[in-house]
Amino acid sequence: MKNSHHKIPADFEGRMERLQAIVNALEDGRLPLEEGMALYREGVECSRLCREQLEKARHQLTVWQDGEEREMVLTDTASGSLPDEEDDA
Repeated sequence: MKNSHHKIPADFEGRMERLQAIVNALEDGRLPLEEGMALYREGVECSRLCREQLEKARHQLTVWQDGEEREMVLTDTASGSLPDEEDDA
């Protein structure tokens, strides 16, 4: 088995590069099952870490744009509405 247990990079760009390499390897379809499964798990972790980092960055931009510190409010990305707005409709 090839070395599929890479250390996940600490920076966003490194994670995205690693995720792209994982996608390319999985799409190639020539990996043994065990290595493919390990790469898939690593890809899920890279994706989760990138998503979390993007959410934090988006929150920081909103805070800076508004000029004040406030609690982060998540919206439903499909509808663009706040979770409580759906109950009021």
